[in-house]
Amino acid sequence: MEGKSCVDRPEAYADRSQDKPGGGTIVLSIPSELIHHILKYLGNKDLVNTAIVSQSFRFISQRVIYRNVEPAEDMIIPCLRCFASYPHLASCARTLILADATRHYNVFFNYFNLLRRALLNASSLTDLTILLDGPYAKYLHGCSFRLRSLTTTLDWDKDFIKLITEQTELRNAMFGGKFVNDMALPSDTLTKLTRVSASPLVLAAVVPNRKIKEVELCLLHQALFKDDILNTASNILSYSTGPLTALQVITRLSDTTSALAAFKAIAKNLPKLNSFAFYSSDGVVSQVRHLLLTYNICSKHLQELLEAFPEFLSGFECLRSLTLMSRNKADALHDKTLTATLASRWHASCPSLQSISLAGSIWLHNTRHGWVTLVDLERLLRERKWLLLSRQKYWTGADPGTISLEEVKNNMDEVDEDTEQGNQMERQMIALRDSILQFGGP
Repeated sequence: MEGKSCVDRPEAYADRSQDKPGGGTIVLSIPSELIHHILKYLGNKDLVNTAIVSQSFRFISQRVIYRNVEPAEDMIIPCLRCFASYPHLASCARTLILADATRHYNVFFNYFNLLRRALLNASSLTDLTILLDGPYAKYLHGCSFRLRSLTTTLDWDKDFIKLITEQTELRNAMFGGKFVNDMALPSDTLTKLTRVSASPLVLAAVVPNRKIKEVELCLLHQALFKDDILNTASNILSYSTGPLTALQVITRLSDTTSALAAFKAIAKNLPKLNSFAFYSSDGVVSQVRHLLLTYNICSKHLQELLEAFPEFLSGFECLRSLTLMSRNKADALHDKTLTATLASRWHASCPSLQSISLAGSIWLHNTRHGWVTLVDLERLLRERKWLLLSRQKYWTGADPGTISLEEVKNNMDEVDEDTEQGNQMERQMIALRDSILQFGGP
């Protein structure tokens, strides 16, 4: 939301038929949908300039400028005032991201009323991020928008329960607020929710008997990543009617022994997962504690966490994607030499594995070439394309009288095999992209 000039004035919503002469009859004869599509590629500063071309351009520019709104912290209150004062601009918004202004500023008493007035006018919102800590969900009651995605740190209290009861179209949610005890969720709410990120207590209220397919489990306190807690949490997740196919865990890892026990609890209760991802937001995975450690000591720390992985992976029946990430650049997951042999070893324990993403590399399984890196797969796809072109050129220029039936049959078999290999590699590329969960992990 850059620039106020003419774009946020109420007269900007005037009838599009009142374009002034000289606005360019050829341009104005272009369908507004096409102009809207073109203007989407412009930045806000350029859109402010297009808004002064004519009232038609002003109307379309407003729709583009205010479609996805993420004000800086010092612009949150001006943004809310704009939405509260000009409903036609607020109604253009589809995505709105609001940080918590109360963390850095002593907001005036009417801030929450201003927030409510602004959101009441944002009738077309489908994606809302509101990072406002505390029991303030009541200010969102009665809003006419129907969200498909919600990210919030509002307290999980009775007012919040009422809010999400109103949001009948919600499909993707991140609930980061404090859970208030004994807050039950009505069984007829969140019927379309398929993806959720939350703490164990919130997940216990949301997941059972709902068609949740993807879950992000947030255990940011390192004391929570233990086998008893993971056993209870994963057991709760098993009651999803989705069924649950993807699990991502974000935690702070410090004790690798407890981590291994926790991993095994997950495999025990959720054996039919298709995708599992683990993110260490702090601490390390098999940490290299000093830069001058020898290779043997580095391998020792790696084995603490990774040697028992075959036993953990053997508990899954159809796991296809495994992701292990860490923010610490010095730990063993970032050592490509140490992780180069892990894929084949883990695949022996879990034959369904097709992709393994580690902090320093991505590995994909190919039936002809075995485990290859993402770079290798891209190279193989290029080589396949060149081979197909060469084969096509040969058969195009070949004399039909000199070609035997056996040669034709062999060619058809090679074409079928290459086609299947190519399809598999393309499916792997798609599966790899889909396996990266969109919850905003580290």
